[in-house]
Amino acid sequence: MVFNDIILYYDYTVLIILSVFLIVSIRNIIAFSRLKPIKQSDFNSLLQDQHRTTSPFVSVMVPARNEERLIRECVESLLQQNYDNYEVIVLNDNSSDNTASILNELSVKYPSKLTVIDNNFLPDGWVGKNWACHRLSQMAKGEMLLFTDADTIHKPDSLISSVSFLLKNRLDFFSIIPYEEMLTFGEKTIIPIIHFLFFAYLPNDLITKTKRTSVSAANGQFMFFRKSAYNEINGHQSVKNNLVEDVFLAKEIKKARKRMALVDGTELVTCRMYTNFSEAFKGFSKNLFAGFSFDLFMFLVFIVHLPIVYIIPPLLPLIYILIPESSFISMVEIPLILTAIPIIIRIIISFRFRLSFSAAFLHSLTALFTMAIS
Repeated sequence: MVFNDIILYYDYTVLIILSVFLIVSIRNIIAFSRLKPIKQSDFNSLLQDQHRTTSPFVSVMVPARNEERLIRECVESLLQQNYDNYEVIVLNDNSSDNTASILNELSVKYPSKLTVIDNNFLPDGWVGKNWACHRLSQMAKGEMLLFTDADTIHKPDSLISSVSFLLKNRLDFFSIIPYEEMLTFGEKTIIPIIHFLFFAYLPNDLITKTKRTSVSAANGQFMFFRKSAYNEINGHQSVKNNLVEDVFLAKEIKKARKRMALVDGTELVTCRMYTNFSEAFKGFSKNLFAGFSFDLFMFLVFIVHLPIVYIIPPLLPLIYILIPESSFISMVEIPLILTAIPIIIRIIISFRFRLSFSAAFLHSLTALFTMAIS
């Protein structure tokens, strides 16, 4: 009976935890802001309301290192924006593939809109991407700054919609979750942990409403700043040695008492982050601990909770049936509920971010891989 009591205590504790995650997810269906296409007429009205006579000048910046796979599509999507006042600057960060030659072709094709610069060194104390973004920011002339990765593809209305969103919501910084294109089993299993953490663990509107730096979130694939706010926090120089610069930049924005948001941008920006299981595994393994701001306690809590909340519950019905006590048979229903709740949350997330529905039923495997990555 003691074992029976322990199991019941475990079941109901996990049920409470998962119920909280489910409530947060349901709340975020409404609270999670969405970046939507805007009509030119509506944008003009917004500019008039803000007493602006011209569109803000935007500097779009792309750090690129060995990005031959998608760099052409990325840059051309940025050069074909339905926006009248912007520049595109790409930094070729000592690439050893065909990135440089592709960028040279594009700079000849689009001489008035595209600037390409090269980088062949990295100062002590800097992470490569952060140094690249710092150099790009030094070249930027814009009132607003967009840093975006070289594996992103942007719809023609993404820039005008981004400027509109920042102005309309009186923000100093926002980041988006793009449509993450996932084609292989490994991608579909590992990458959605990002969406799960953003959607089930964090009430989205609190990112904007609260001043607590702990309630910050950003995605380095797309970061949009007012230049004044970027300069006030000392830009990428403030996070020069951090692998997850997006998280720490968001914290710096909060420390400076600036307004920020994390937004659903799946309608306007697409990203193919990794192309297979191995790439995803290696990529996440480099950044997961850093994503917790190197807080060992919180990181360990996260790792320990994964098997407790997501891996053990699907195994409990089998354990109960194998134990030769009929009283356990009546306990099977709760573990089934515990197994179902994360799947329900994943299905909600799949609807919102256009992810694979079949992968939602593999959440325990996602948790297992996340533990292995750690």
